[in-house]
Amino acid sequence: MSSTKGAQQDEAVRYPNALSNITDDSDGEQDQEGESQRAILNILEDLDDEKAQLESTQKALINMLDDLDLERKKVDANNIELQEVNKAMRSFIAIAAHDLRSPLASMVGFSSLLTENWASLSEEKRLQFVSTIDRQTHKLTWLVNDLLTLSSIEGRALNTQPDLVVMADAIAQCLAASNTDPSDVSVSCSPNLVVRVDPVHLSRMIDNYLQNAFKYGAPPVRIEAAGRGNMVEIRVVDQGSGVPRDFESKLFATFVRADNPSTRNQKGTGLGLSIVRGLAEANDGHAEYERNYPHGSCFIILLPQDERSRS
Repeated sequence: MSSTKGAQQDEAVRYPNALSNITDDSDGEQDQEGESQRAILNILEDLDDEKAQLESTQKALINMLDDLDLERKKVDANNIELQEVNKAMRSFIAIAAHDLRSPLASMVGFSSLLTENWASLSEEKRLQFVSTIDRQTHKLTWLVNDLLTLSSIEGRALNTQPDLVVMADAIAQCLAASNTDPSDVSVSCSPNLVVRVDPVHLSRMIDNYLQNAFKYGAPPVRIEAAGRGNMVEIRVVDQGSGVPRDFESKLFATFVRADNPSTRNQKGTGLGLSIVRGLAEANDGHAEYERNYPHGSCFIILLPQDERSRS
């Protein structure tokens, strides 16, 4: 009887202990499951971070590729521009060499004739030969001056001495010094218009425009000067065929000439307009072009106006 009672007591003790162990095991399993879930969540968070980093890297690579593509396009554009400059320079060198050789050959030839045949030549022939040498000397001097001026402009070493210049007087002096027929040129300019500019540069700019008008345009040529805000606007207008539209953007570029029937047979280096642009900018102004209607060209110089001459 007592052994049965003892067994019952032991069973009563073991049963709660078993339940407690089961409960403890269940809690342990729950803790393990919680840890597993937390580990999975951490892994998922790490994957999200890795995904975000990959996306960021991908965007950075795309931006780098876009930048590289942009740089490639710039390089391609620069290469095309350099090829055009090289082509223009080769053309310029050929033209300049021809323009240098021609007057030199003429000067050497006529001076040799004079030296070898002075006694047998008539006074008229001597004067004719000397006049030819003088004319060719002026052509050569003009070309060399163009090259030196361009070199000074490109090297930013141009010596500019601005002064107050009466515009009407400057135009009159330029026309008097040129070989143009006065009947082919008309002038419209107020006698009170005063511009601040280097006088030598102003004369050179007007003369270059005039030469360009008669070489590539057609008379009658008109020179107009008037105030435009705080600037003086000088316009040289001709009645020629005008500038081809696809060449307008290159007009004032260095070493560039339009390749069309009206200019192909004209002599010259094509530096005149480039020099005008450089001289205008050196005097705090600039050069422009616009089409003249119904036909022809209009070349413009804008220079600072003297305050006292403003209306």
